[in-house]
Amino acid sequence: MEIIDLSQEIYSRRPSSASQPTPIIWTNVHHADYTFKHGDISFSSKGLIMSDHCGTHVDAYSHFDSRPDALSIDRMPLDRFFTPAICLDFSHIPAGSYITRRDIQEGLAKTGLEIRPGDAFLMRLGHLPEGVKDAPIRVFERQAIMDRYLKGFPGLDREATDWLADQGVVHIGTEARTVDNPSQEHWDSDPPNPSHTACRDRKLVVTENLVIPERLAGKRFVYAALPLKIREGTGSPVRAVAILGLNYPR
Repeated sequence: MEIIDLSQEIYSRRPSSASQPTPIIWTNVHHADYTFKHGDISFSSKGLIMSDHCGTHVDAYSHFDSRPDALSIDRMPLDRFFTPAICLDFSHIPAGSYITRRDIQEGLAKTGLEIRPGDAFLMRLGHLPEGVKDAPIRVFERQAIMDRYLKGFPGLDREATDWLADQGVVHIGTEARTVDNPSQEHWDSDPPNPSHTACRDRKLVVTENLVIPERLAGKRFVYAALPLKIREGTGSPVRAVAILGLNYPR
């Protein structure tokens, strides 16, 4: 069995979407300030200010569904965050384009994979610069990194998202900050956020900001991305992992 980390680092001033605050992390308690008269043990801790959509994170239904009964992250069924999964590589699709049903079907045919009911479907895009993952970011690189983080990737169209749901997919994961094409998330887009809209209508869970190594593409594995139990949270940071060599109990 092998566990592969699929998570971005969380650190102060890391790239974030415009609608989310940039995280701030500081040392709240220093070892020098929390010592004891006897013995040599001491303690330290950090303080964090960040969005519930910081870094690698999952979306609750309440994130993209305004209805009062839409589930917040603390009420989401945990079996949606621990699932069998497959991963396909879409790094050949240009930034700003769409990942279509045909692209997915071609990827399945090429790899010999099949979608099974209850699967998570992970998309490797290969667009992430190393600076997103490794702090600190040098000032003169920050704008270029932000440009790629905010819009340097393709996204699912509505038909592809619905098709995945029709095949039994329950969870979609992407390396990008959104499952949507970034050109369709403006306030005057028509329609806006079609993939998120399909996820809302079909009750699909979403993980965003994954870090997927090339070697995971074309494989079947177990995917785990358990959220924090944030009361009324619209999402949660996760430590997402792929587990190779583990048979998922169906």
